[in-house]
Amino acid sequence: MTTGLMAGRLDEPRPTTAYLTTTPSTDGRPRLFCFHHAGGGAAAYAALRRELTSRVDVLPVQLPGREGRVGDRLPATAAELVADLDRQLDPYLTGRYACYGHSMGALVAHDLVALRQARGAALPLWLIAGAARAPQLPAAFVGAHTGSEDQLVRAMLDIGGLSPQLLDYPDWLAAAVALTRGDLRLLASRDTAPGAALTCPVEVFHGSADPLVSEDDALAWQQRAAAGFRLHRFTGGHFFHLGAARAEFTDRLARLLTGPAPRPADADLAHRV
Repeated sequence: MTTGLMAGRLDEPRPTTAYLTTTPSTDGRPRLFCFHHAGGGAAAYAALRRELTSRVDVLPVQLPGREGRVGDRLPATAAELVADLDRQLDPYLTGRYACYGHSMGALVAHDLVALRQARGAALPLWLIAGAARAPQLPAAFVGAHTGSEDQLVRAMLDIGGLSPQLLDYPDWLAAAVALTRGDLRLLASRDTAPGAALTCPVEVFHGSADPLVSEDDALAWQQRAAAGFRLHRFTGGHFFHLGAARAEFTDRLARLLTGPAPRPADADLAHRV
């Protein structure tokens, strides 16, 4: 679990939605909306925002119940959350933008894009999904929300989703477990029935040693991609983007967002990077 509150400079205007901690820039940089993992928060993308600030406007999306929104309650279902995200973020989901989601965040981002496609709203140039099984499959780790606190703590430690130092702070540990359990319960409410494939390209980022998501799970995203698909391999496990592959992960995002826009001819693209 990550803690802390991301914020922009004191002189920056505040966004009109609680889902964003900073207001999207109007200086022409491409926008990257980042959706965090279960038990995480917007602060997980603080370093990425700093590192890409000259090239990409990184906009972490803050779900209720954590960091600066600790007093806000999560919606009861994933569908309600996604509908609220669509309403609240719609004014900012314009121009050259992409969505990156990690683990649970990848499924939230997918469902948001699918909803926007269904209602004819502006889509991102790319949906970028990291460390997640394809959305038509049962979500990785989701069943852990029914386990005991000890079981959930052990599972979180095993995948690198919990700092061992928290074991020395029972109150913080209990809060981290409760937050993760609530996120996983929300994820369990998703409708996994496949709908129409997405008409924006799908880029999938996969850690080669991910204990929760196999390469076949990652490749299954191709079934959701009607306009192009690529699988990007990284060294590391479920949180590869925070480990040894961090610099490569950051560079891959920057090159994608600042490179040429997808072409219609890319619809047949389906390969591995």
